[in-house]
Amino acid sequence: MVRTVLVCLVTLALVGPVYAVPDAPTEINLVGTYACEGTNPDGATYSGIVEIVRLKDTFLVRWTMPNDSQVVGVGIFSGNQLAVSYYGGTPALVVYAVAEDGRLKGKWTAGGADGEVFTETLTKMPAGTRKPVKREKSTGPRISI
Repeated sequence: MVRTVLVCLVTLALVGPVYAVPDAPTEINLVGTYACEGTNPDGATYSGIVEIVRLKDTFLVRWTMPNDSQVVGVGIFSGNQLAVSYYGGTPALVVYAVAEDGRLKGKWTAGGADGEVFTETLTKMPAGTRKPVKREKSTGPRISI
């Protein structure tokens, strides 16, 4: 009897890890300051700084452009994508996918864009740093974000 119990315990110990529950996926930390680069409807590029702050289950996103204009949006993160709605003179939306290298690869559109979709990439900067906004670049998207 004791021998049977020991054999069962050893068998369970060897088989157990095969049926172990996988670890929960690592939560992605979107909070931080990002260098922003994007493309305007006319094909010109723009750059700026984007700050992302978490507020419970949502995210507040603030774009600061070279001319010091700012636009604030609110977003939610689901399925490896951050969707942000904002208003910069017209309703607009950007959806970022988290790339393997950690960058946020975005597609955006706005009212008045005639159904076109444009690109924007956010690259996270190390904590405590803030890259200056380059003044020689475009003053920002032609369709406000």
